[in-house]
Amino acid sequence: MPSGHAEDPTWQLRFPAREQYIARARVAFTSWLKERQDPEIPEISAETVDDAVLLLSELATNAVVHTRCLPDAELVCRATLAARETPAAALLRIEVHDHAEGDDRPQLKDSEAADESGRGLCIVAALAADWGVRPSTVTDGNAVWATLRLPRELPGELPAQ
Repeated sequence: MPSGHAEDPTWQLRFPAREQYIARARVAFTSWLKERQDPEIPEISAETVDDAVLLLSELATNAVVHTRCLPDAELVCRATLAARETPAAALLRIEVHDHAEGDDRPQLKDSEAADESGRGLCIVAALAADWGVRPSTVTDGNAVWATLRLPRELPGELPAQ
């Protein structure tokens, strides 16, 4: 169930660690991003929403496909907005907490353009300002996270063409 109101800087969703639930997570996350009402963070552009949702989707898919977890395991997805990252940009941190066992830590792979899978973390690395893996404080597995800079227009300025 999603948490947070439009003015709340944190979003969280728990769902079964199965692929069919990732689409629901994308819908819930998109809604939260579009409903944001924070005076320090203007309306997030459609392109930035797409990038943020893609990051969440890739992190969640990676957790479902590549971790060995029990059938009743859940993923915990979180997103937090930090309005004061820099004067020119806010920061969105996206995390997916899994139930990976042992040394199941996500790693970038060398993949070819023709490969049908294995490029998820490459996409994350290309879109994110930064990303990484740490032990989860929510589950017994990993927290894989990525940050995305959200550009802010300064008052009275027109967006760059």
